[in-house]
Amino acid sequence: MRLLSAIVLLVASVTHAHAPAPSIVGTWRLVAFTAPDSTGRQRAVWGEHPNGQIIYTADGRMSAQLYDPTRAKLGAIAFARPFLGPQPTYGGMYTYFGRWTLDTKAHTVSHHVEGAMAPDWIGGTLVRGYRFVTPDRLELRVMTDATGRTIENGSVLVWERIGR
Repeated sequence: MRLLSAIVLLVASVTHAHAPAPSIVGTWRLVAFTAPDSTGRQRAVWGEHPNGQIIYTADGRMSAQLYDPTRAKLGAIAFARPFLGPQPTYGGMYTYFGRWTLDTKAHTVSHHVEGAMAPDWIGGTLVRGYRFVTPDRLELRVMTDATGRTIENGSVLVWERIGR
């Protein structure tokens, strides 16, 4: 019986040791978005149900769209051509796309911005600390802004995998 228990334990540990690491590649849905308040505690930014999606492709492309679900509708101005001035619609949203690189030693993913809602972000790199809460739940922590400035105690975004 002891020999059988030892064999089962050995097989289980070898199987666990060779389990593939979770992959960031896939499509993810935003399930939580928090930022530090004045005391440094993380608080929900857009309530309990933020809206967003981030996609990482195997060939190194990425896109991210994040929206406050309580944003007011624009009405007729949403369909105006051309858009009327810098509409106040940038509030409550972040959108950008580009390339991504992963540093597995530092546990960071870098988003190299090629296009964005804010032209100032283009050409910048957004560095995010990452950790897998589970293989299908990813936490990203804001570490730099688009200018490369380090962000202390940055926002935390939690994503749930919805596709590979």
